[in-house]
Amino acid sequence: MKKNILITWTSKWIWNHIVLSLKDDFNVFAISRTKISEKWVREFNIDLTNFWVFDNLVKIFEQEEVKFDGIILNAWVWFFGSFYEASDEEYLNIINLNLTSNILLLKRFEKYLNKKAKIIFIWSIIGKKFMKHSAVYQASKFALRWFAGALKNELKWIWVHIINPKIVDTTFHDNSKIPLNLETFKYTSKDEILEVVKNILSKEETRFEIDL
Repeated sequence: MKKNILITWTSKWIWNHIVLSLKDDFNVFAISRTKISEKWVREFNIDLTNFWVFDNLVKIFEQEEVKFDGIILNAWVWFFGSFYEASDEEYLNIINLNLTSNILLLKRFEKYLNKKAKIIFIWSIIGKKFMKHSAVYQASKFALRWFAGALKNELKWIWVHIINPKIVDTTFHDNSKIPLNLETFKYTSKDEILEVVKNILSKEETRFEIDL
């Protein structure tokens, strides 16, 4: 029998790649604003910054008696530019999606996790370095990293992991407001991230934090 796995933001890039790669081994439940139109995926097309919908979502799982063996959390938004260029609304959206939505979602999902379930944050190496032109985006990454570490130490009956890739070879930086010399960066491939995810789910990888 296939195990159940929940994945946030599944419409593009590495996240869509993970969904497509796990479909043979898991029943995939997807939370994403954009529909991916895959019949074998159970989709919930919601905006994770609308926190009030979380209670309605978990009621569905309670009624259907759904339990999860894994949650992969990927949803985030970014801003690259001078600190003073972004609006208050842009910064609030970054904090609400990148940090607050993960906290409030996991708070509601604890009772829908099987024992030894895996919580996997696919985050960023930027959460461990000080860089310019991304102060609030980076602050959200720092905060989520520490939240994940504290969660690992508190919830002993589940496994918490955080994956920190370098720049992933996608169109992620196309909307940057500052010039980025991406040729000087080392990239992490989508398949490298997928391999770590699979190793975590199969219990071959047991480290809390994996830098790629």
